[in-house]
Amino acid sequence: MTAITVKRAAAERLRAFHPWVYRTDILQAEGAPGDLVAVQAPGGEFLGIGTFNPASEISVRILSFSRAEINRDFFRNRLLAAFRKREPLRGKTDACRLVHAEADELPGLVVDEYAGCLAVQINTLGMERLRDLILPELVETRQPKGIYEKSDAATRRREGLATEHRVLQGGIPGRIEIRESGARFLVNLRESQKTGFFLDQRRNREVVASYVQEGFEVLDVFANTGAFGIHAALRGARRVKLVDASREALEMARENLAANGVEAQTLRADAFDFLTEAPAAKDRYDLVILDPPPFARAKRSAAGARKGMRHLIGQSLRILRPGGLLAVFSCSHHVSQEDLRSALLEAAADRGCRIEVLEHLFQDRDHPQILNVPMSLYLKGFLVRPQ
Repeated sequence: MTAITVKRAAAERLRAFHPWVYRTDILQAEGAPGDLVAVQAPGGEFLGIGTFNPASEISVRILSFSRAEINRDFFRNRLLAAFRKREPLRGKTDACRLVHAEADELPGLVVDEYAGCLAVQINTLGMERLRDLILPELVETRQPKGIYEKSDAATRRREGLATEHRVLQGGIPGRIEIRESGARFLVNLRESQKTGFFLDQRRNREVVASYVQEGFEVLDVFANTGAFGIHAALRGARRVKLVDASREALEMARENLAANGVEAQTLRADAFDFLTEAPAAKDRYDLVILDPPPFARAKRSAAGARKGMRHLIGQSLRILRPGGLLAVFSCSHHVSQEDLRSALLEAAADRGCRIEVLEHLFQDRDHPQILNVPMSLYLKGFLVRPQ
């Protein structure tokens, strides 16, 4: 195995179990793109084993911080350890994230399970080279009905890899029905966003729905396929409105409404335009849910994202009834919880109100947060009551 020597600052990060080596961290490198490499400090101290791609800004992604043979047994043990973390979700749902990349010490690999079918993303050159070790173990350990590869993340393009959408094993139906906390949802692995469904919001949907009272009027903006709004309807909301810009997402939302025997109004509209015009429409709500896509995919976009969040929050506060609730989220790593808190405070100051925090909200447990891996905390939110 060839070796890569990193600068002292990078060595300190690796000793603290940060799993990335940036291109600018490298003092001396050997090896070809996709190779397994041993990473060492300037004095020769072993720091870890990772996959190497000199064309990527993140040039090494650590697989193991100890000496290990990277073979099928290695991946079997990693997969089984990841699966054990998800055991507490059994009984609550039949859909979860089984492998969450760096958070499960499998950088570049994402595996989601939907009622026995697997959706796989292989997002880095290193994992692409190792797929023949990983996929057989995935089949043997999970015995899936089918596997669909949906490797289309921006990371893959930056790694010099083509998009892959294909069935790898078994059969993948056009619609897969999953269950979640008493609700049912349909998932289309081939055409939906991400791998098929926003599994990371599972607990947050349950928490927000627990505040819904009989007769509530609920607005779900950036509704996608309607999960937040459907949970609210099942809790007794009198009126639910789902707003999204995607025709396909709203078509799936209508299917999900029918599957759960509830009703809601669906509206195809740009969220910013809708919320800008909403106060003049005189409709008022007991609960508004804001779950936008990532506004900041890079650090340079963070300031604009914070400005956009402040606007959305401010407009939402204007259409809440007295005592109403606002659930607001950011799924961008580059917009911190403190950024979101500041946007809430600034919007509240504009409205001349105080903000009572009812819940701090994060991604569910199948998307683990690792303190040593700051980028593993990406989804954060608040459930608040203006006063």
